Amino acid sequence: MENSEEARALIVAGGRPVRPAVLNRVAEPAWIVAADSGLDHAYDLGLEPNLVIGDMDSVSAAGLARAQAAGIQIERYPVDKYATDLELAIGAAVAAGFAEATIIGGTGGRLSHTLANALVLTVDRGIRLDWLTSHARICALHAGQTGTFHPAEGTILSLVPVAGRAVCSSVGLRWPLAQAELSPGSTRGISNEIVAADGATVSVTAGCVLLIQERNQP
Repeated sequence: MENSEEARALIVAGGRPVRPAVLNRVAEPAWIVAADSGLDHAYDLGLEPNLVIGDMDSVSAAGLARAQAAGIQIERYPVDKYATDLELAIGAAVAAGFAEATIIGGTGGRLSHTLANALVLTVDRGIRLDWLTSHARICALHAGQTGTFHPAEGTILSLVPVAGRAVCSSVGLRWPLAQAELSPGSTRGISNEIVAADGATVSVTAGCVLLIQERNQP
């Protein structure tokens, strides 16, 4: 994993396991939290979490026993709860004082969970989140924020407005945006392309935008 000067948390979500190569895109974490069956994925990737959190309805008995034997902190919640295991893990990273975190995994299984995981990124909790799957990077930008997107992560960049009208500007995209208005339900921001060799920047002056960066061929 890459080194980073900023202390950053790593959240390993459940769902479909990510390819091991995803770790090459992750800055060296200062702290690792596994969300339920994310514990099994963490072990498969050679990671040792600092915390396991969730209702423990999908983690393997062997994985949980290994964590208990290692003295890893485990926060167990009832199955009847008002947040997904991933949202609990994000809250734990915030409570631990991290301003930035990377999420890996979290796709596959029920479509409702995948969509909810994406929307969880759009809540302003005072932590900057990057979600990495095997084939994509997803993040959210709120009004007053700017994001940089390097073509090594993929040249397709989609902007999806959420929670109302968004206003965006960009540099380095094939179809530039200049204080462009994007409305929920519109596909105007889908499948733009990064054309600048040094990457693209997107600035949001109103609303909130979910940005999905993908490769042409996974």
